Amino acid sequence: MKEFKLGINIQGGRSELTIPQHIELVKQIGWDAFFTSWDHNNVEKWAETGAKNGLIYTSLHAPFSHEYRIWNGGEDGEKEIATMIACIEDCARFDIPVVVLHTMNGFSPKTPAAPTQVGLDGYARIIEAGNRHGVKLAFENTEREEFLAAVMQKFWNEPCVGFCYDTGHEQCYRNSDMMALYGEKLCHTHFDDNLGVTGDIITWYDDSHLPMGDGIVDWKTVMERIEASPFEGVLSCELTTKNKPERNTHGAYVNMPIDTFYALTLERARRVRDRSL
Repeated sequence: MKEFKLGINIQGGRSELTIPQHIELVKQIGWDAFFTSWDHNNVEKWAETGAKNGLIYTSLHAPFSHEYRIWNGGEDGEKEIATMIACIEDCARFDIPVVVLHTMNGFSPKTPAAPTQVGLDGYARIIEAGNRHGVKLAFENTEREEFLAAVMQKFWNEPCVGFCYDTGHEQCYRNSDMMALYGEKLCHTHFDDNLGVTGDIITWYDDSHLPMGDGIVDWKTVMERIEASPFEGVLSCELTTKNKPERNTHGAYVNMPIDTFYALTLERARRVRDRSL
C-alpha cells in the first residue's frame, strides 16, 4: 500500500482561535498537512506559520458559488476569471502546489442550461495561467457534473489540469463514478461523509461534510480506487462542525472543543487510510 500523509481544512469558522493558531494546533494534534480557502491578505502569514510548523500547505480553495459568471461571459465573467488567476498567482508566490476550483454551482438560477463556448474560452485563460505559474488546477466534482466533463474533456492534455475527488459530493449529488472518469488526473482529495440524498430533490443541504464514518460513503472502495490511481499525495479531508440549513447532522460536533474535533477526525482519517473504517 502507498504511504499517504494526511491533511485537513482549517476550521476558520471557529472564532476562539486565529487561523495561525489553528495551524499550530493541527500540527500538535498530529496532522501532516492543511489547506485553506483563498484570502489574498492572509495567505503569506498562513504559509509562514505552516512552514514554521513543518506542515504541508496542500492547496488553496478558490472562491466558489459564482462559476456561472464564467459560463455566461460579460463583465462579471471577466471579474471571476481575474479572481481565479489571482488565486493561482498566490499559490505560485507562496509555494502552494494546488488550487481547487469548482466548474459550476448548479443551484443558482443564473446557471446556463449547458456548458458554453464563452465559458470554455474563459477556462482556457485560467488554465493558461496555471501552466504559466506551474500550479496544478484541481477541478472538483460537484453538482451539474456536465460542466466538469466539458472542462476535463476540452483540456485533458494540459499539464496543469488535475482532479479533486470529493467523496461526499459523489454521494449527495449522485455523481457518476468520478474516479473511473478522472482518477488518472487525481491531484487532491476532499474526504468527507454524508447521508446521501435524504429528500425528494438533490440539494446542497445534504452536502454535510461529516467526519468519515458518520455517513454512507464506502471508504474501503474509495481507498481501492485511489490506490489504483497514480496519486501519491496527501489525503486531505474537508470537514465542518456546523449543520446545513434544515439539517441536524452535526449535533455531536457543534459544541465540541476544536482540539477534540481535530483529534477525532485524524483518528478517522488514519482508519480510512489503513482500511479499518
